[in-house]
Amino acid sequence: MKRIIFPLAILTALVFTSCATSKFYSQNASTVRPLALVQPCSYLTDAVGDFATDYYEPVAKVNNAILMETIPTLGLPIEKVIPFEYNCADKSDATVRWMRHLADVGKSGAKNMTIPSDLLEAVKGSGCRYGMLLSDIGYVKNARQYNIEKAIETGIKIADALINNHIEISDDTEAYLNGLFSVIFDAQTGKVVWFGTAPRSYKFNPLDGADMKKQLTKLYKAFL
Repeated sequence: MKRIIFPLAILTALVFTSCATSKFYSQNASTVRPLALVQPCSYLTDAVGDFATDYYEPVAKVNNAILMETIPTLGLPIEKVIPFEYNCADKSDATVRWMRHLADVGKSGAKNMTIPSDLLEAVKGSGCRYGMLLSDIGYVKNARQYNIEKAIETGIKIADALINNHIEISDDTEAYLNGLFSVIFDAQTGKVVWFGTAPRSYKFNPLDGADMKKQLTKLYKAFL
């Protein structure tokens, strides 16, 4: 298994860059509607031993279920939710690569991004003018090694299919790391109108509903 070692300076920066930032490029929160949420892209790895290793579908599915149940409770101006399947196991999938790249572009680079055609068409087909995209990128350390029988105490209801695959994580302060990265675009023009990020932090467990609600609230504070 390929392992990636990050310099101490980078890891230190990850711990302390937990403040969410966002930017509107041409509009403001009151005009970005009607809004359609495209099902988020949950890209979580098992991080066995190091920072980030292999994509791990079981934890990604649980995280995605939490996001899908939590986002509608925030009070965002979302009129429709669009189901979308990301092939995260395929490293060559262009849409997944684009969604992961949201973690690297920053506010200055996001403005000129070209929205993938499949995501653009999905929002156009919904009848909403604006589309919201969200990537959750992080890890749950040694996820494969934990007891899958013990229930996750998320505080929210998760589909039975996921409840039967509960995962326990350790109490290690670096047992998990999570970051949220989001784009809102105009489906008529294809232009990005807003970009927001809640940078990777050890403070938020991607498998905990309460943590995800806190992180999502920070990310979308401009709309709340």
